[in-house]
Amino acid sequence: MGMILVADDDRTCRDSIQKTLEREGHTVEGAGDVDSAILAAARHTFDLIVCDYRMPGKTGLDLLAELQAKGSQVPVLMISAFADPHTEATAKRLGARALLKKPFRRQELLDQAFHALQEKVVRTPCAS
Repeated sequence: MGMILVADDDRTCRDSIQKTLEREGHTVEGAGDVDSAILAAARHTFDLIVCDYRMPGKTGLDLLAELQAKGSQVPVLMISAFADPHTEATAKRLGARALLKKPFRRQELLDQAFHALQEKVVRTPCAS
């Protein structure tokens, strides 16, 4: 199971995603904005980040750019009710694994999280 950060300014959505992932055995931390997510990512090593696109102040794209600038390899699932092809392309260019359009199905989130976590395991080099 993984350590997952969920960044979404909508507390109801954030709590719902957090509970869904915790039921699957993951440890989940929540953040209500990009700055809080950046601080959390500096304090902990996450296996996955689930991030809303549109939040007050900075966007999920700002979070992706910050992670990329720091050389982070953590997979990111972007979520948004305001997704368009340009946003999706930009998110993927900045390292997002996928963009899930709100409202998404619980199983869609779980499937994307599972695949992102599996890819992270495959990319992680074995210790000698």
